[in-house]
Amino acid sequence: MENKGLSRRAFIGLGASAAVAASAASLVGCTPSGASESNTASTVSSEGAQTGSPSSFTPSFMTPPAIPDTIKETLDCDVLVIGLGLAGCAAVKAATDEGARVIGIDKAAELTAVSMAGDFGVIDSQIQKDLGIKWAGKDLIVNQLMKDMCYRPTPAFLNYWYDHSGADFDWFVEGADFEVLTSTAANQQTDKPFYIRPKCFPALESYDHTTEYFPYFHGTITTNPNMQWALDAAASAAEAGGAQLKFATWGEQLIVEDDKVVGAYVHDADGNYTQINASAVVITTGDFGNNHEMRDYYIPWASEFPCYYTVTDATGNPADTGDGHLMAMWAGGHMELGPLAPMTHHMGGALGVNSYLQLNMEGNRFMNEDIPGQPIANQLSRQPESNNPDMRARGLKSWQIFDSAWPEQIAAMPDGHGYTNHFVPDEEIDQYETVLAGFGLGWTTKAMVEERVANSGGVITESIEELAVGMGLPLEQVQASIARYNELCKKGHDEDFGKDPRRLFALENPPFFACPFTNAGMLVVMGGIQVNGKLQPLNADNEPIEGLFIGGNAQGGRYLVEYPVTVAGISLATALTFGRLAGLNAAGRNIEA
Repeated sequence: MENKGLSRRAFIGLGASAAVAASAASLVGCTPSGASESNTASTVSSEGAQTGSPSSFTPSFMTPPAIPDTIKETLDCDVLVIGLGLAGCAAVKAATDEGARVIGIDKAAELTAVSMAGDFGVIDSQIQKDLGIKWAGKDLIVNQLMKDMCYRPTPAFLNYWYDHSGADFDWFVEGADFEVLTSTAANQQTDKPFYIRPKCFPALESYDHTTEYFPYFHGTITTNPNMQWALDAAASAAEAGGAQLKFATWGEQLIVEDDKVVGAYVHDADGNYTQINASAVVITTGDFGNNHEMRDYYIPWASEFPCYYTVTDATGNPADTGDGHLMAMWAGGHMELGPLAPMTHHMGGALGVNSYLQLNMEGNRFMNEDIPGQPIANQLSRQPESNNPDMRARGLKSWQIFDSAWPEQIAAMPDGHGYTNHFVPDEEIDQYETVLAGFGLGWTTKAMVEERVANSGGVITESIEELAVGMGLPLEQVQASIARYNELCKKGHDEDFGKDPRRLFALENPPFFACPFTNAGMLVVMGGIQVNGKLQPLNADNEPIEGLFIGGNAQGGRYLVEYPVTVAGISLATALTFGRLAGLNAAGRNIEA
């Protein structure tokens, strides 16, 4: 590719915001990862300042590979699906249901779900209706989601999710054998290995989303132990309908003829190429969290977050490397305008992300603690590192502090993702075996809290003085910060940061507990290719690229600026719903979100 300047097509392919970011990087003398002297056209003015322009840099990932000169095999189909995660399995099943001849490929060795993935924020599935779950209205939820994301996403996509995701979920798990628990805290009643649990259900009687700074809407259901069995059910149904699923197969480059996508070049682990001709191609390859050049280019502010929400390919290397994004851009598509939204949840400490006092590594209170884990991660990013080498090496950013009155206090905390709201006395533990064995479900015991504090390198002491020593923070500053916080708690008004008075609990009942908070990890990068309502990517002239559809985390328009925790599991829900829509439209339907 010519590096002296970008064409309009190449410029838009990068995403204008990314190109501007690259220009800004050149102005401060920083070359984005992957750049070399030959393709960075910054110059030095007579005053000594560097200058540049958005068209002066092309990252290496925008250069497509050469077309393979040796093809070992040629296959033909109606619909080719590249990427067999959640969205890909939905696309394969949907296209097969329409009678299309379908081939689905994935670079993993076998069909594999992310081990932690299971929350589905779907609306009005029959499973939810049978449980008595009633969601808030579309107007409330969609508007709150748009507000949480600075009104950058496409509202029509969120409307489509609300209207279709429940029925899509029921369709996706057809044929699977699973139990449905009647509440979050219910024990299993069968020996089935797979079950669905409603999340945060029933809601706390005291919880009212209209009074919350960060409202949470109830109704999410969770596939346990993860979503693997749901993927298996959908893939098996597709194969029974004639779909061919090929693993250890890498999609490399789309075949474009007369501005229409007509197939793809794929290869195996040994580099043997297959040409797959298709009437339509669906890209559902996930995000680009493990492509460090793309991360440095599109989300440089997230460099501190390791990516731990991933699967590997058949050679053991991390997946989620932006393969589909790149194939679509090489074929004329472009990345959506950002800022993109990395999912950087913080799941908190022994009591989750409950709204207790937090002190940074200088012993200062620094925020309104009454916020969920995504905003907490944002604030921790801005806090100073410890002067203590050991604590700096551990990545500590703050300490969450509470006292022995926590069992009576946690019911006043917000309900929802990452919170702990339910205390189980020792004499009732045997009644809650299933929920206590889960992770981050909001139910806990004294022994569990004490064990989690200890295992995390936390501190349990009888005095504030001992607590400060254990946290490695300056005693006088800790004493002053806690005294000020206790003063605000007794006033019932947080003049410093505006915390909800319902969550102002003075620290005065030993023993005292301190849980260390490090930076969060990153689950996925929310950000994808700009598409229209039919999920067709748009070219440089904002016209649809025929023969190509995109769903899941490679799709743009769903989440921008900040990933919302307003509805737990909305990421999986939209991957499922838009994976299905991409498959339907690739098979000849003409449905617009």
